[in-house]
Amino acid sequence: NMSMGITAPLALMGAASFKVAADFEQSMAKVKAVSGATGAEFKKLEDNAKALGSTTRFTASEVSALQLEYAKLGFSSDEITQVTEATLNLAQATGSDLAQSAEVAGATLRGFGLDASETQRVTDVMAESFSSSALDMASFQNSMKYVAPVAKAAGVSIEETTAMLARMADSGIKGSQAGTSLRM
Repeated sequence: NMSMGITAPLALMGAASFKVAADFEQSMAKVKAVSGATGAEFKKLEDNAKALGSTTRFTASEVSALQLEYAKLGFSSDEITQVTEATLNLAQATGSDLAQSAEVAGATLRGFGLDASETQRVTDVMAESFSSSALDMASFQNSMKYVAPVAKAAGVSIEETTAMLARMADSGIKGSQAGTSLRM
C-alpha cells in the first residue's frame, strides 16, 4: 500500500512537532509561574521566545529556559525581554549552555548592581574575556560569586574585575580560589 509509506513519516512528524509545542508550553508555564507575568506581559515573553527561537540557532524552548533563569533572579518581564538577545549572543559566542549563560550574566548584573539595560555590556565583557584568556564560563561564575559584591562596594567596574580574573586565570588561578584571592 503506497499511501502507508507516506502517512507513517507524516504521522511521526506530527507527533514530534506536537511534543515540541507541548515542551514549549510547559516551559512557558514555568516562566509564567516564576515571573508572575500576566496577560500582555506574558504574551510579550512568549512572542520573544518564539521570535528568537525561529531566528537563532536556539529553540523557543531553550529561549524560555533562559527566561526562566532570569525570572528566578527576580527580573521583571520587561527586563527579561531586554536581556534575552544579548544572552543568546553570549551563549553562541562562548558555546555555553543558554540557561547557564542567563544565570551567570544575570547574577553578575545583579552582583554589580547594574540595570538590565547594561546586559549587553556585561555579556560583551564576558565573551571578550573568555576568548582572550584562560577564563571560562565556569570559573568566571565561581569567581564572581565571591568578588562581585565586594568589587561593587569598592567601586571597581566589571571590566576591571574581569580583567583581573582573566590575568589570574592565565596564571592558573581560577574559580572560587581567584574570587577569594581577589576579594582579599
